Amino acid sequence: MAEALAFSPSAVSQQLAVLEHEAGLPLLERTGRRVRLTPAGQNLVRHAEAVLERLEQADAELAEARRGLAGVLRIGSFPTATRAIVPAALTVLSRRHPGLEPRVRETDPAAVAHALRAGDLDAALVHEHDFVPATREPGLETQPLFGEAV
Repeated sequence: MAEALAFSPSAVSQQLAVLEHEAGLPLLERTGRRVRLTPAGQNLVRHAEAVLERLEQADAELAEARRGLAGVLRIGSFPTATRAIVPAALTVLSRRHPGLEPRVRETDPAAVAHALRAGDLDAALVHEHDFVPATREPGLETQPLFGEAV
């Protein structure tokens, strides 16, 4: 094993001694030129495997994030848009950014600004009427998607 990792047997022995010292109890049973894990050593290996697995998961998630947008995307929408606009938009979104996990919920347009600022939403579809001008919310950006004469 030491050769496969390009470590000398002495270096491995020194590292194991340091690990046992840090653990505060024997991790190996030495019998002649052979060693065997103690129950504490077996327990530590089990935990080390779990930690390494989590590190691999984190690395994979970071690699996915480097390739594009990833994670949960919380979208607020008003009822009409939820039925008429959102399904087609989600289809396009899933093709362009397969790492995203969109979660859509119907939201009262009056509550959208607060939900965005609070971090409850990442984006929202809202509407405004010509005869009722919308109040611009400081710190929030709007992007017109389309217009319709009413």
